[in-house]
Amino acid sequence: RSRILEAAIREFAQYGYDGARLERIARAAEVHTAQIHYYFRTKRALYEAVQAHLKPPSLDGVVEPLLTEGLPLPERITTFYRRFHEAVQGLGWGTQAYPAFLPPLLQDPRALELPAWVGALESAQKFGMVRPWPIRFILSLQWSLAMEPLWYQYEPSQREKHYFEVAPRLFWEAVRAIP
Repeated sequence: RSRILEAAIREFAQYGYDGARLERIARAAEVHTAQIHYYFRTKRALYEAVQAHLKPPSLDGVVEPLLTEGLPLPERITTFYRRFHEAVQGLGWGTQAYPAFLPPLLQDPRALELPAWVGALESAQKFGMVRPWPIRFILSLQWSLAMEPLWYQYEPSQREKHYFEVAPRLFWEAVRAIP
């Protein structure tokens, strides 16, 4: 069962649900397709078992620091990246990351367009603290820095350093108006 799950993870990640083939999964797991049907009955049930096995992280509370009024922007972004790091600890990393199984916030950066966070950035722009760039550009930068360790293979210590030091510093150095 575990070999089937591991092979299915790779197959669904590479080909998606529609392109995945039970025959390839069976070959990679070194089992007969009948065993896949015995354990999982259908391709859909196998896909759901893969999703349950990967346990996508909960992102509850990850964006909360961005919405905290009265907290300085650099502190908001630092706390956001730390919480993001904690939330994605269990995901596959590097070339074996499985984007098909990521929670919606990690699949679509537009979820970070929270009105309160956008308002805080716009307000900071009005006061000359943040560069007058389009907000979507700033959000894209924030998103890219959050996702980078999911796209590239990082050692655990590198991931932690990225989220705790590098990402907050790079983000703030890029967007702040005063050098």
